[in-house]
Amino acid sequence: MEKIIFRKFLYDLLVFFLIVSLSLSLITWIIQSVNYLDFISNDGHGFSVYFSYIALNFPKIFSKLVIFSYFISLLFIIEKYQSNYEIYIYWTNGISKIKFANFILKISVVLIILQIILVYFVVPKTQNLSRDFLRNSNIDLFTSLITEKKFIDTVKDLTIFVDEIDDQGNMKNIFLKDGINKENVQIISAKKGRIFEKGENKFLKLDYGQILDVTNNKYADSKVIRFNNTTLNLSNFKTKSTLFPKIQELDSNILILCIENYLFGDKKGYVLSYFECSKETSIKSVKEIFNRSLKQFYILALGIISAILLFFDVKNRHYSSYRLLIFLLGFFTVITSELNTEFLNFSSYKYIMFFLPIFLFVIVYLFMINLNKKTN
Repeated sequence: MEKIIFRKFLYDLLVFFLIVSLSLSLITWIIQSVNYLDFISNDGHGFSVYFSYIALNFPKIFSKLVIFSYFISLLFIIEKYQSNYEIYIYWTNGISKIKFANFILKISVVLIILQIILVYFVVPKTQNLSRDFLRNSNIDLFTSLITEKKFIDTVKDLTIFVDEIDDQGNMKNIFLKDGINKENVQIISAKKGRIFEKGENKFLKLDYGQILDVTNNKYADSKVIRFNNTTLNLSNFKTKSTLFPKIQELDSNILILCIENYLFGDKKGYVLSYFECSKETSIKSVKEIFNRSLKQFYILALGIISAILLFFDVKNRHYSSYRLLIFLLGFFTVITSELNTEFLNFSSYKYIMFFLPIFLFVIVYLFMINLNKKTN
């Protein structure tokens, strides 16, 4: 009978948790997806890159909302059981309040494990894959971004100006600035031009113009080359979108290796093609590893905070006040979980803040044991 009762509670909690977490994640995901429309409107990426990028961002959003969703779900289900007097089924079947609370802790531990797997392995992988779509994509909508009498600098190291464009895409009076490097540039002008595709690549064909090569930023020593027609491969240019991965997108093993090499090793630079380990990045790596591991123990603290509601009878005239206090304590804990990483900057408190979720759990659990003694 006891297993059946606990299975019913687990089912109700799981269903409501999935509804809350997925609903909040979808709302947040849609809002962020609108913000990412800049990839199309400003950066010239195609719709396939856009949809792939935003789809791979969903696990990150979901993982961010798990802690809050779990607390709300747990508090709602316990409150529902209390209000409908379903909770008395547990008491009449010999299930003590402390045993019920311990069952909630077991659920919390399982969720912590699943959450760590999600944020430690899945989220960095999907985030890195989303960045790969930007690295490997060409400027699919470059043609549609070019408008008359407007300087377009969507593409890195390339600025283009077109005086006129007809309905067939034929352009007149074209000016381009190709930044080869910091010191050398090419300034190209042409009377006519047109963009065409060959395979997966895009090309700009220019007619009747000249190329001005500027070396070491010395226009006096520049060379002028005149041409009747020339072709520029637009696929060689890259988007201005950030292509280097952020700390949150790096594999956990890379972050740990950086921490070991710089903070505990001989402080030799650990360099990848897209990541350099330094004092600054090693500190950021510590914070990120904290977010992927110890931060998830706030789930355990929130589980025991919600379980305190079990020790107050719904018929008690102060029940509403107790419920509000428990909610405020849990809400404050959720906020603390988000701000915890920032407090790691302060050397005086970093060790306390590092293990704060575990300290908080121990304090609340001891309080619950004391409360259990008083109510029995």
